[in-house]
Amino acid sequence: MNRFQRWLLRSQAFWLRLARVTPVEVGRSGDGLVPFSTAGTDLDPRWDDLLRDLNDAREAWRTNPLARRLISLVSSFVCGDGLTLSSERRDLGRFLKAFWEHEQNGLALRQFTWCEELSRSGELFVTLHMNPVDGMSYVRALPASSIDRIETAPGDYETELMFHEVVGLDDPDYPEGRTWLGHRSAAADVPVPSTAGPARPSAQDAVRYEPVCLHYTVNKPVGCVRGESDLAPVLQWLRRYDGWLRDRVRLNAAIHAFLWIVKVPTQLVMKRRAELASPPVPGSVMVVDRADEEWQAVAPSLHANDAGEDGRAIRWMIAAGGPGIGLVDLGEGEDSNLATAKAMAEQRARWMRARQQYFGFVLASAALTAYNRAVRAGKWSGQVRTLSDIRIGFPDISPADNAELGASAASVANALASVSGHGIGGERWRRLVVRTVLKFIGESVDEDELAKILTESEVVRRAEKAKPNGSHPSAIGAVAAEEKAKANGSHPGGSR
Repeated sequence: MNRFQRWLLRSQAFWLRLARVTPVEVGRSGDGLVPFSTAGTDLDPRWDDLLRDLNDAREAWRTNPLARRLISLVSSFVCGDGLTLSSERRDLGRFLKAFWEHEQNGLALRQFTWCEELSRSGELFVTLHMNPVDGMSYVRALPASSIDRIETAPGDYETELMFHEVVGLDDPDYPEGRTWLGHRSAAADVPVPSTAGPARPSAQDAVRYEPVCLHYTVNKPVGCVRGESDLAPVLQWLRRYDGWLRDRVRLNAAIHAFLWIVKVPTQLVMKRRAELASPPVPGSVMVVDRADEEWQAVAPSLHANDAGEDGRAIRWMIAAGGPGIGLVDLGEGEDSNLATAKAMAEQRARWMRARQQYFGFVLASAALTAYNRAVRAGKWSGQVRTLSDIRIGFPDISPADNAELGASAASVANALASVSGHGIGGERWRRLVVRTVLKFIGESVDEDELAKILTESEVVRRAEKAKPNGSHPSAIGAVAAEEKAKANGSHPGGSR
């Protein structure tokens, strides 16, 4: 082997080492696959899976009557005649009225759309845009399918700081998408990220007036930040029922189809085939020799009626995965009676009442955030408030609720009055009586509110006792002043 051959062998070995392929397991660094980011924490689904589920739920709501009925049932029971917000705090009460009735908000009507979106997507992204002149905030809702990433505080997935929105590629202001601040980020003066839009003159003003995003979820497992649609458990059953029903329609249409078989002697086959190229018109009469020709109609025997129970079983699966409903709510009451309807209504009422409580929190939280931002910005006179300062007016889940609550409250009140007649009394007993009666009429009050009720009732009671003795008409005011002085630890006539 000469020198050139040895050099050629070494060169080939060198290039073979460079071309050596080392396999990398899927999921490890360097596997060559483009990873899909999760939509939230590691327990949340991947963004492509979540986007597919959101699109499937929206498409089912648009095209499937059962899916639309499930969503409309939720909004009908939860919103009813409409939720309302009010407050005994004068500054907060004035803002709530202006915020609720503002033409840019229209929350009396917008709440129904929000409730449907929360049920359909499992999430609701509400943005607040503050007017820097008067401090009023305008609300808008973002589709959940446009938020592909949520950034949370380190070690606390419940503190959501940033929301990344996928926007159109033709938007020159947000070529890489838009980042919304969470309301906690705005309150903590977190710097505005570079993708949040055009720069503002002042960083402090940017955080103060920058629109913020509020995120609300339902059907969310612990450890996740993204919710799940109410339609998610029943989507596959909705598809199966849709396919089953389409097949039923085709089969029942095929039952009415038939085929004529005409038996004739061999020498007449071609002749009769030409004569019968067009089927006979219904009602026409043909006269033939029985020995020469025989007609027979053949129809399919499909036994399609045997599949009725299959369809009912699929509908039961849809009802089982729906929002606490039964087949009666889907318009099917053939095998139901009043007892079964009431039993189904009970579980539905409990489910709807829980969703109604959460949706009331959604409305109150959005309004409170708008108010506190206006106060902190110096655009609204008042103090920073909490959710306990807002009263949420809930409509009845069922028309029979008021009658049942009233009857139960009357029975309890009579029983407590009978017990009081045996000499039981005192401040603690009065508190227990009032709290029990309020519980049975469906109202709840905190300790401060209960103390005010008892104090005012005591003032009225003592004033009524003083009237027959010729007291001045202002006796109620005098008694009220005395009660107030007692509460402050002093006497109206001077220090003790």
